[in-house]
Amino acid sequence: MKHKNFIRHVALAMSILMFFSSVSAVYAASIKSTGISKKVLAAGIYSNWEGVSTVSQFTDEKGNYCFAYDSKKYVTVVKTENGKPLKKKIKLMKENPLFGGVICDAEGNFYLACGKENKSSDYTKNTIFISKYDSSGKHIKTVGDNGSSSCRYYGKNFNTQCPFDSGNCALAINGNYLAVNYARLMHSGHQSNSVFMIDIQTMEEVYPGEIYSSHSFAQRAQAYKNSFLFASEGDCYSRAFTISKPNYLENEGVLEEDIFHFWVKKNTLAKYDMATLNDNFAHMGDLVIVGDNAALVATSVKALSSKASSQTEQLFIQIFDPTKELDEESAYVTSGTRSGKSGPNGTINVTDYGVKWLTSYSKKYEISNPQAVADEDGNIVILYELYKSYRYLGVYYMRLDAEGQIVTPSKKYSAEAKLNPCETPVCTGGRVWWTANKTKGNKMYIYSLAVLDK
Repeated sequence: MKHKNFIRHVALAMSILMFFSSVSAVYAASIKSTGISKKVLAAGIYSNWEGVSTVSQFTDEKGNYCFAYDSKKYVTVVKTENGKPLKKKIKLMKENPLFGGVICDAEGNFYLACGKENKSSDYTKNTIFISKYDSSGKHIKTVGDNGSSSCRYYGKNFNTQCPFDSGNCALAINGNYLAVNYARLMHSGHQSNSVFMIDIQTMEEVYPGEIYSSHSFAQRAQAYKNSFLFASEGDCYSRAFTISKPNYLENEGVLEEDIFHFWVKKNTLAKYDMATLNDNFAHMGDLVIVGDNAALVATSVKALSSKASSQTEQLFIQIFDPTKELDEESAYVTSGTRSGKSGPNGTINVTDYGVKWLTSYSKKYEISNPQAVADEDGNIVILYELYKSYRYLGVYYMRLDAEGQIVTPSKKYSAEAKLNPCETPVCTGGRVWWTANKTKGNKMYIYSLAVLDK
């Protein structure tokens, strides 16, 4: 009997251990169905330039994870509690057809960025709009801009003809201010980014300073201290990942630095070889705030020479102090330099600082949709999709500390999971959240991952 009781106790102990192991696993990574069928994709995405996701993700006034999905007449907001979608949905009536994104302020009001194309000869017509709604979805006011918001000194040809063209739309709120960093086709026929900023209390436009990158294939926006930080991925002027910090409160100019450059063949722009110029051997990840510092996470080939054309893109991170001169090594927390030729004609000598490479995959592998977030303590989570010989392997992640040291090496999250393309994940409640499909089917799922190992 004692022998049988011992076996029972061991079996019970193992069952309890397995139960808590299962709970721990669920706590670390969770996948929940929303019950909503909707294809999550980035409209307009192509090659190395981004598109606008059909699903926007953000937090509400209580810090709960939310997502909003686009349809023809409405944008539907879905709130969650503990990752579970609430039954009551909020519908925001669209006043303009092109979807940009949604965000929520500290009072529970929603802001919808939308746009419309202007094919007329009147270049002063508004093409990008921010609409404010209360917490129930009632429309309050809409304010628009023609694309001159951060390009006041460039002329009407630089106004926006079509917003969200060959790039995406990133929104951020800081206090009473909302900023939209977005891609657009200009009336000149060229592409760039522009920043549209408003005071959300008065719903009046605020001049952010002159912010302009041509061409700009990906945009990011983050609240930083009493201002914002913007990131752009350019292939010409500038041919780099560029960081911009407006000083609109002090009525000073924009602090703008190219922190990571891309190689190109000599005299490419002079030959007007746009196909070659467009390939910058890199893809934007995310701009994240890490305490008083910021971090750029992206993929790129390692070389700033002709070797670039035969290399595989790898993940890297640069952690830097945005208040310092970003063309100096002392501004960077991470270490590592790369030097070579850049500029639109491949003739400019450049050096990038603080470049820490995080992966070293062989040519059989391809990283797609690099994304990153950081919590209030500076813990960084990086997500990406991985392919091997064009076969999808799943979503992978790694964790870093505020100094850029790897805490959790690359791990597979799920072979079935996907990421929300061209959209920054949300970090709240000690977890990373996003909404996307699985590898098969159109049903949307809420994915989450613990910021720290438990």
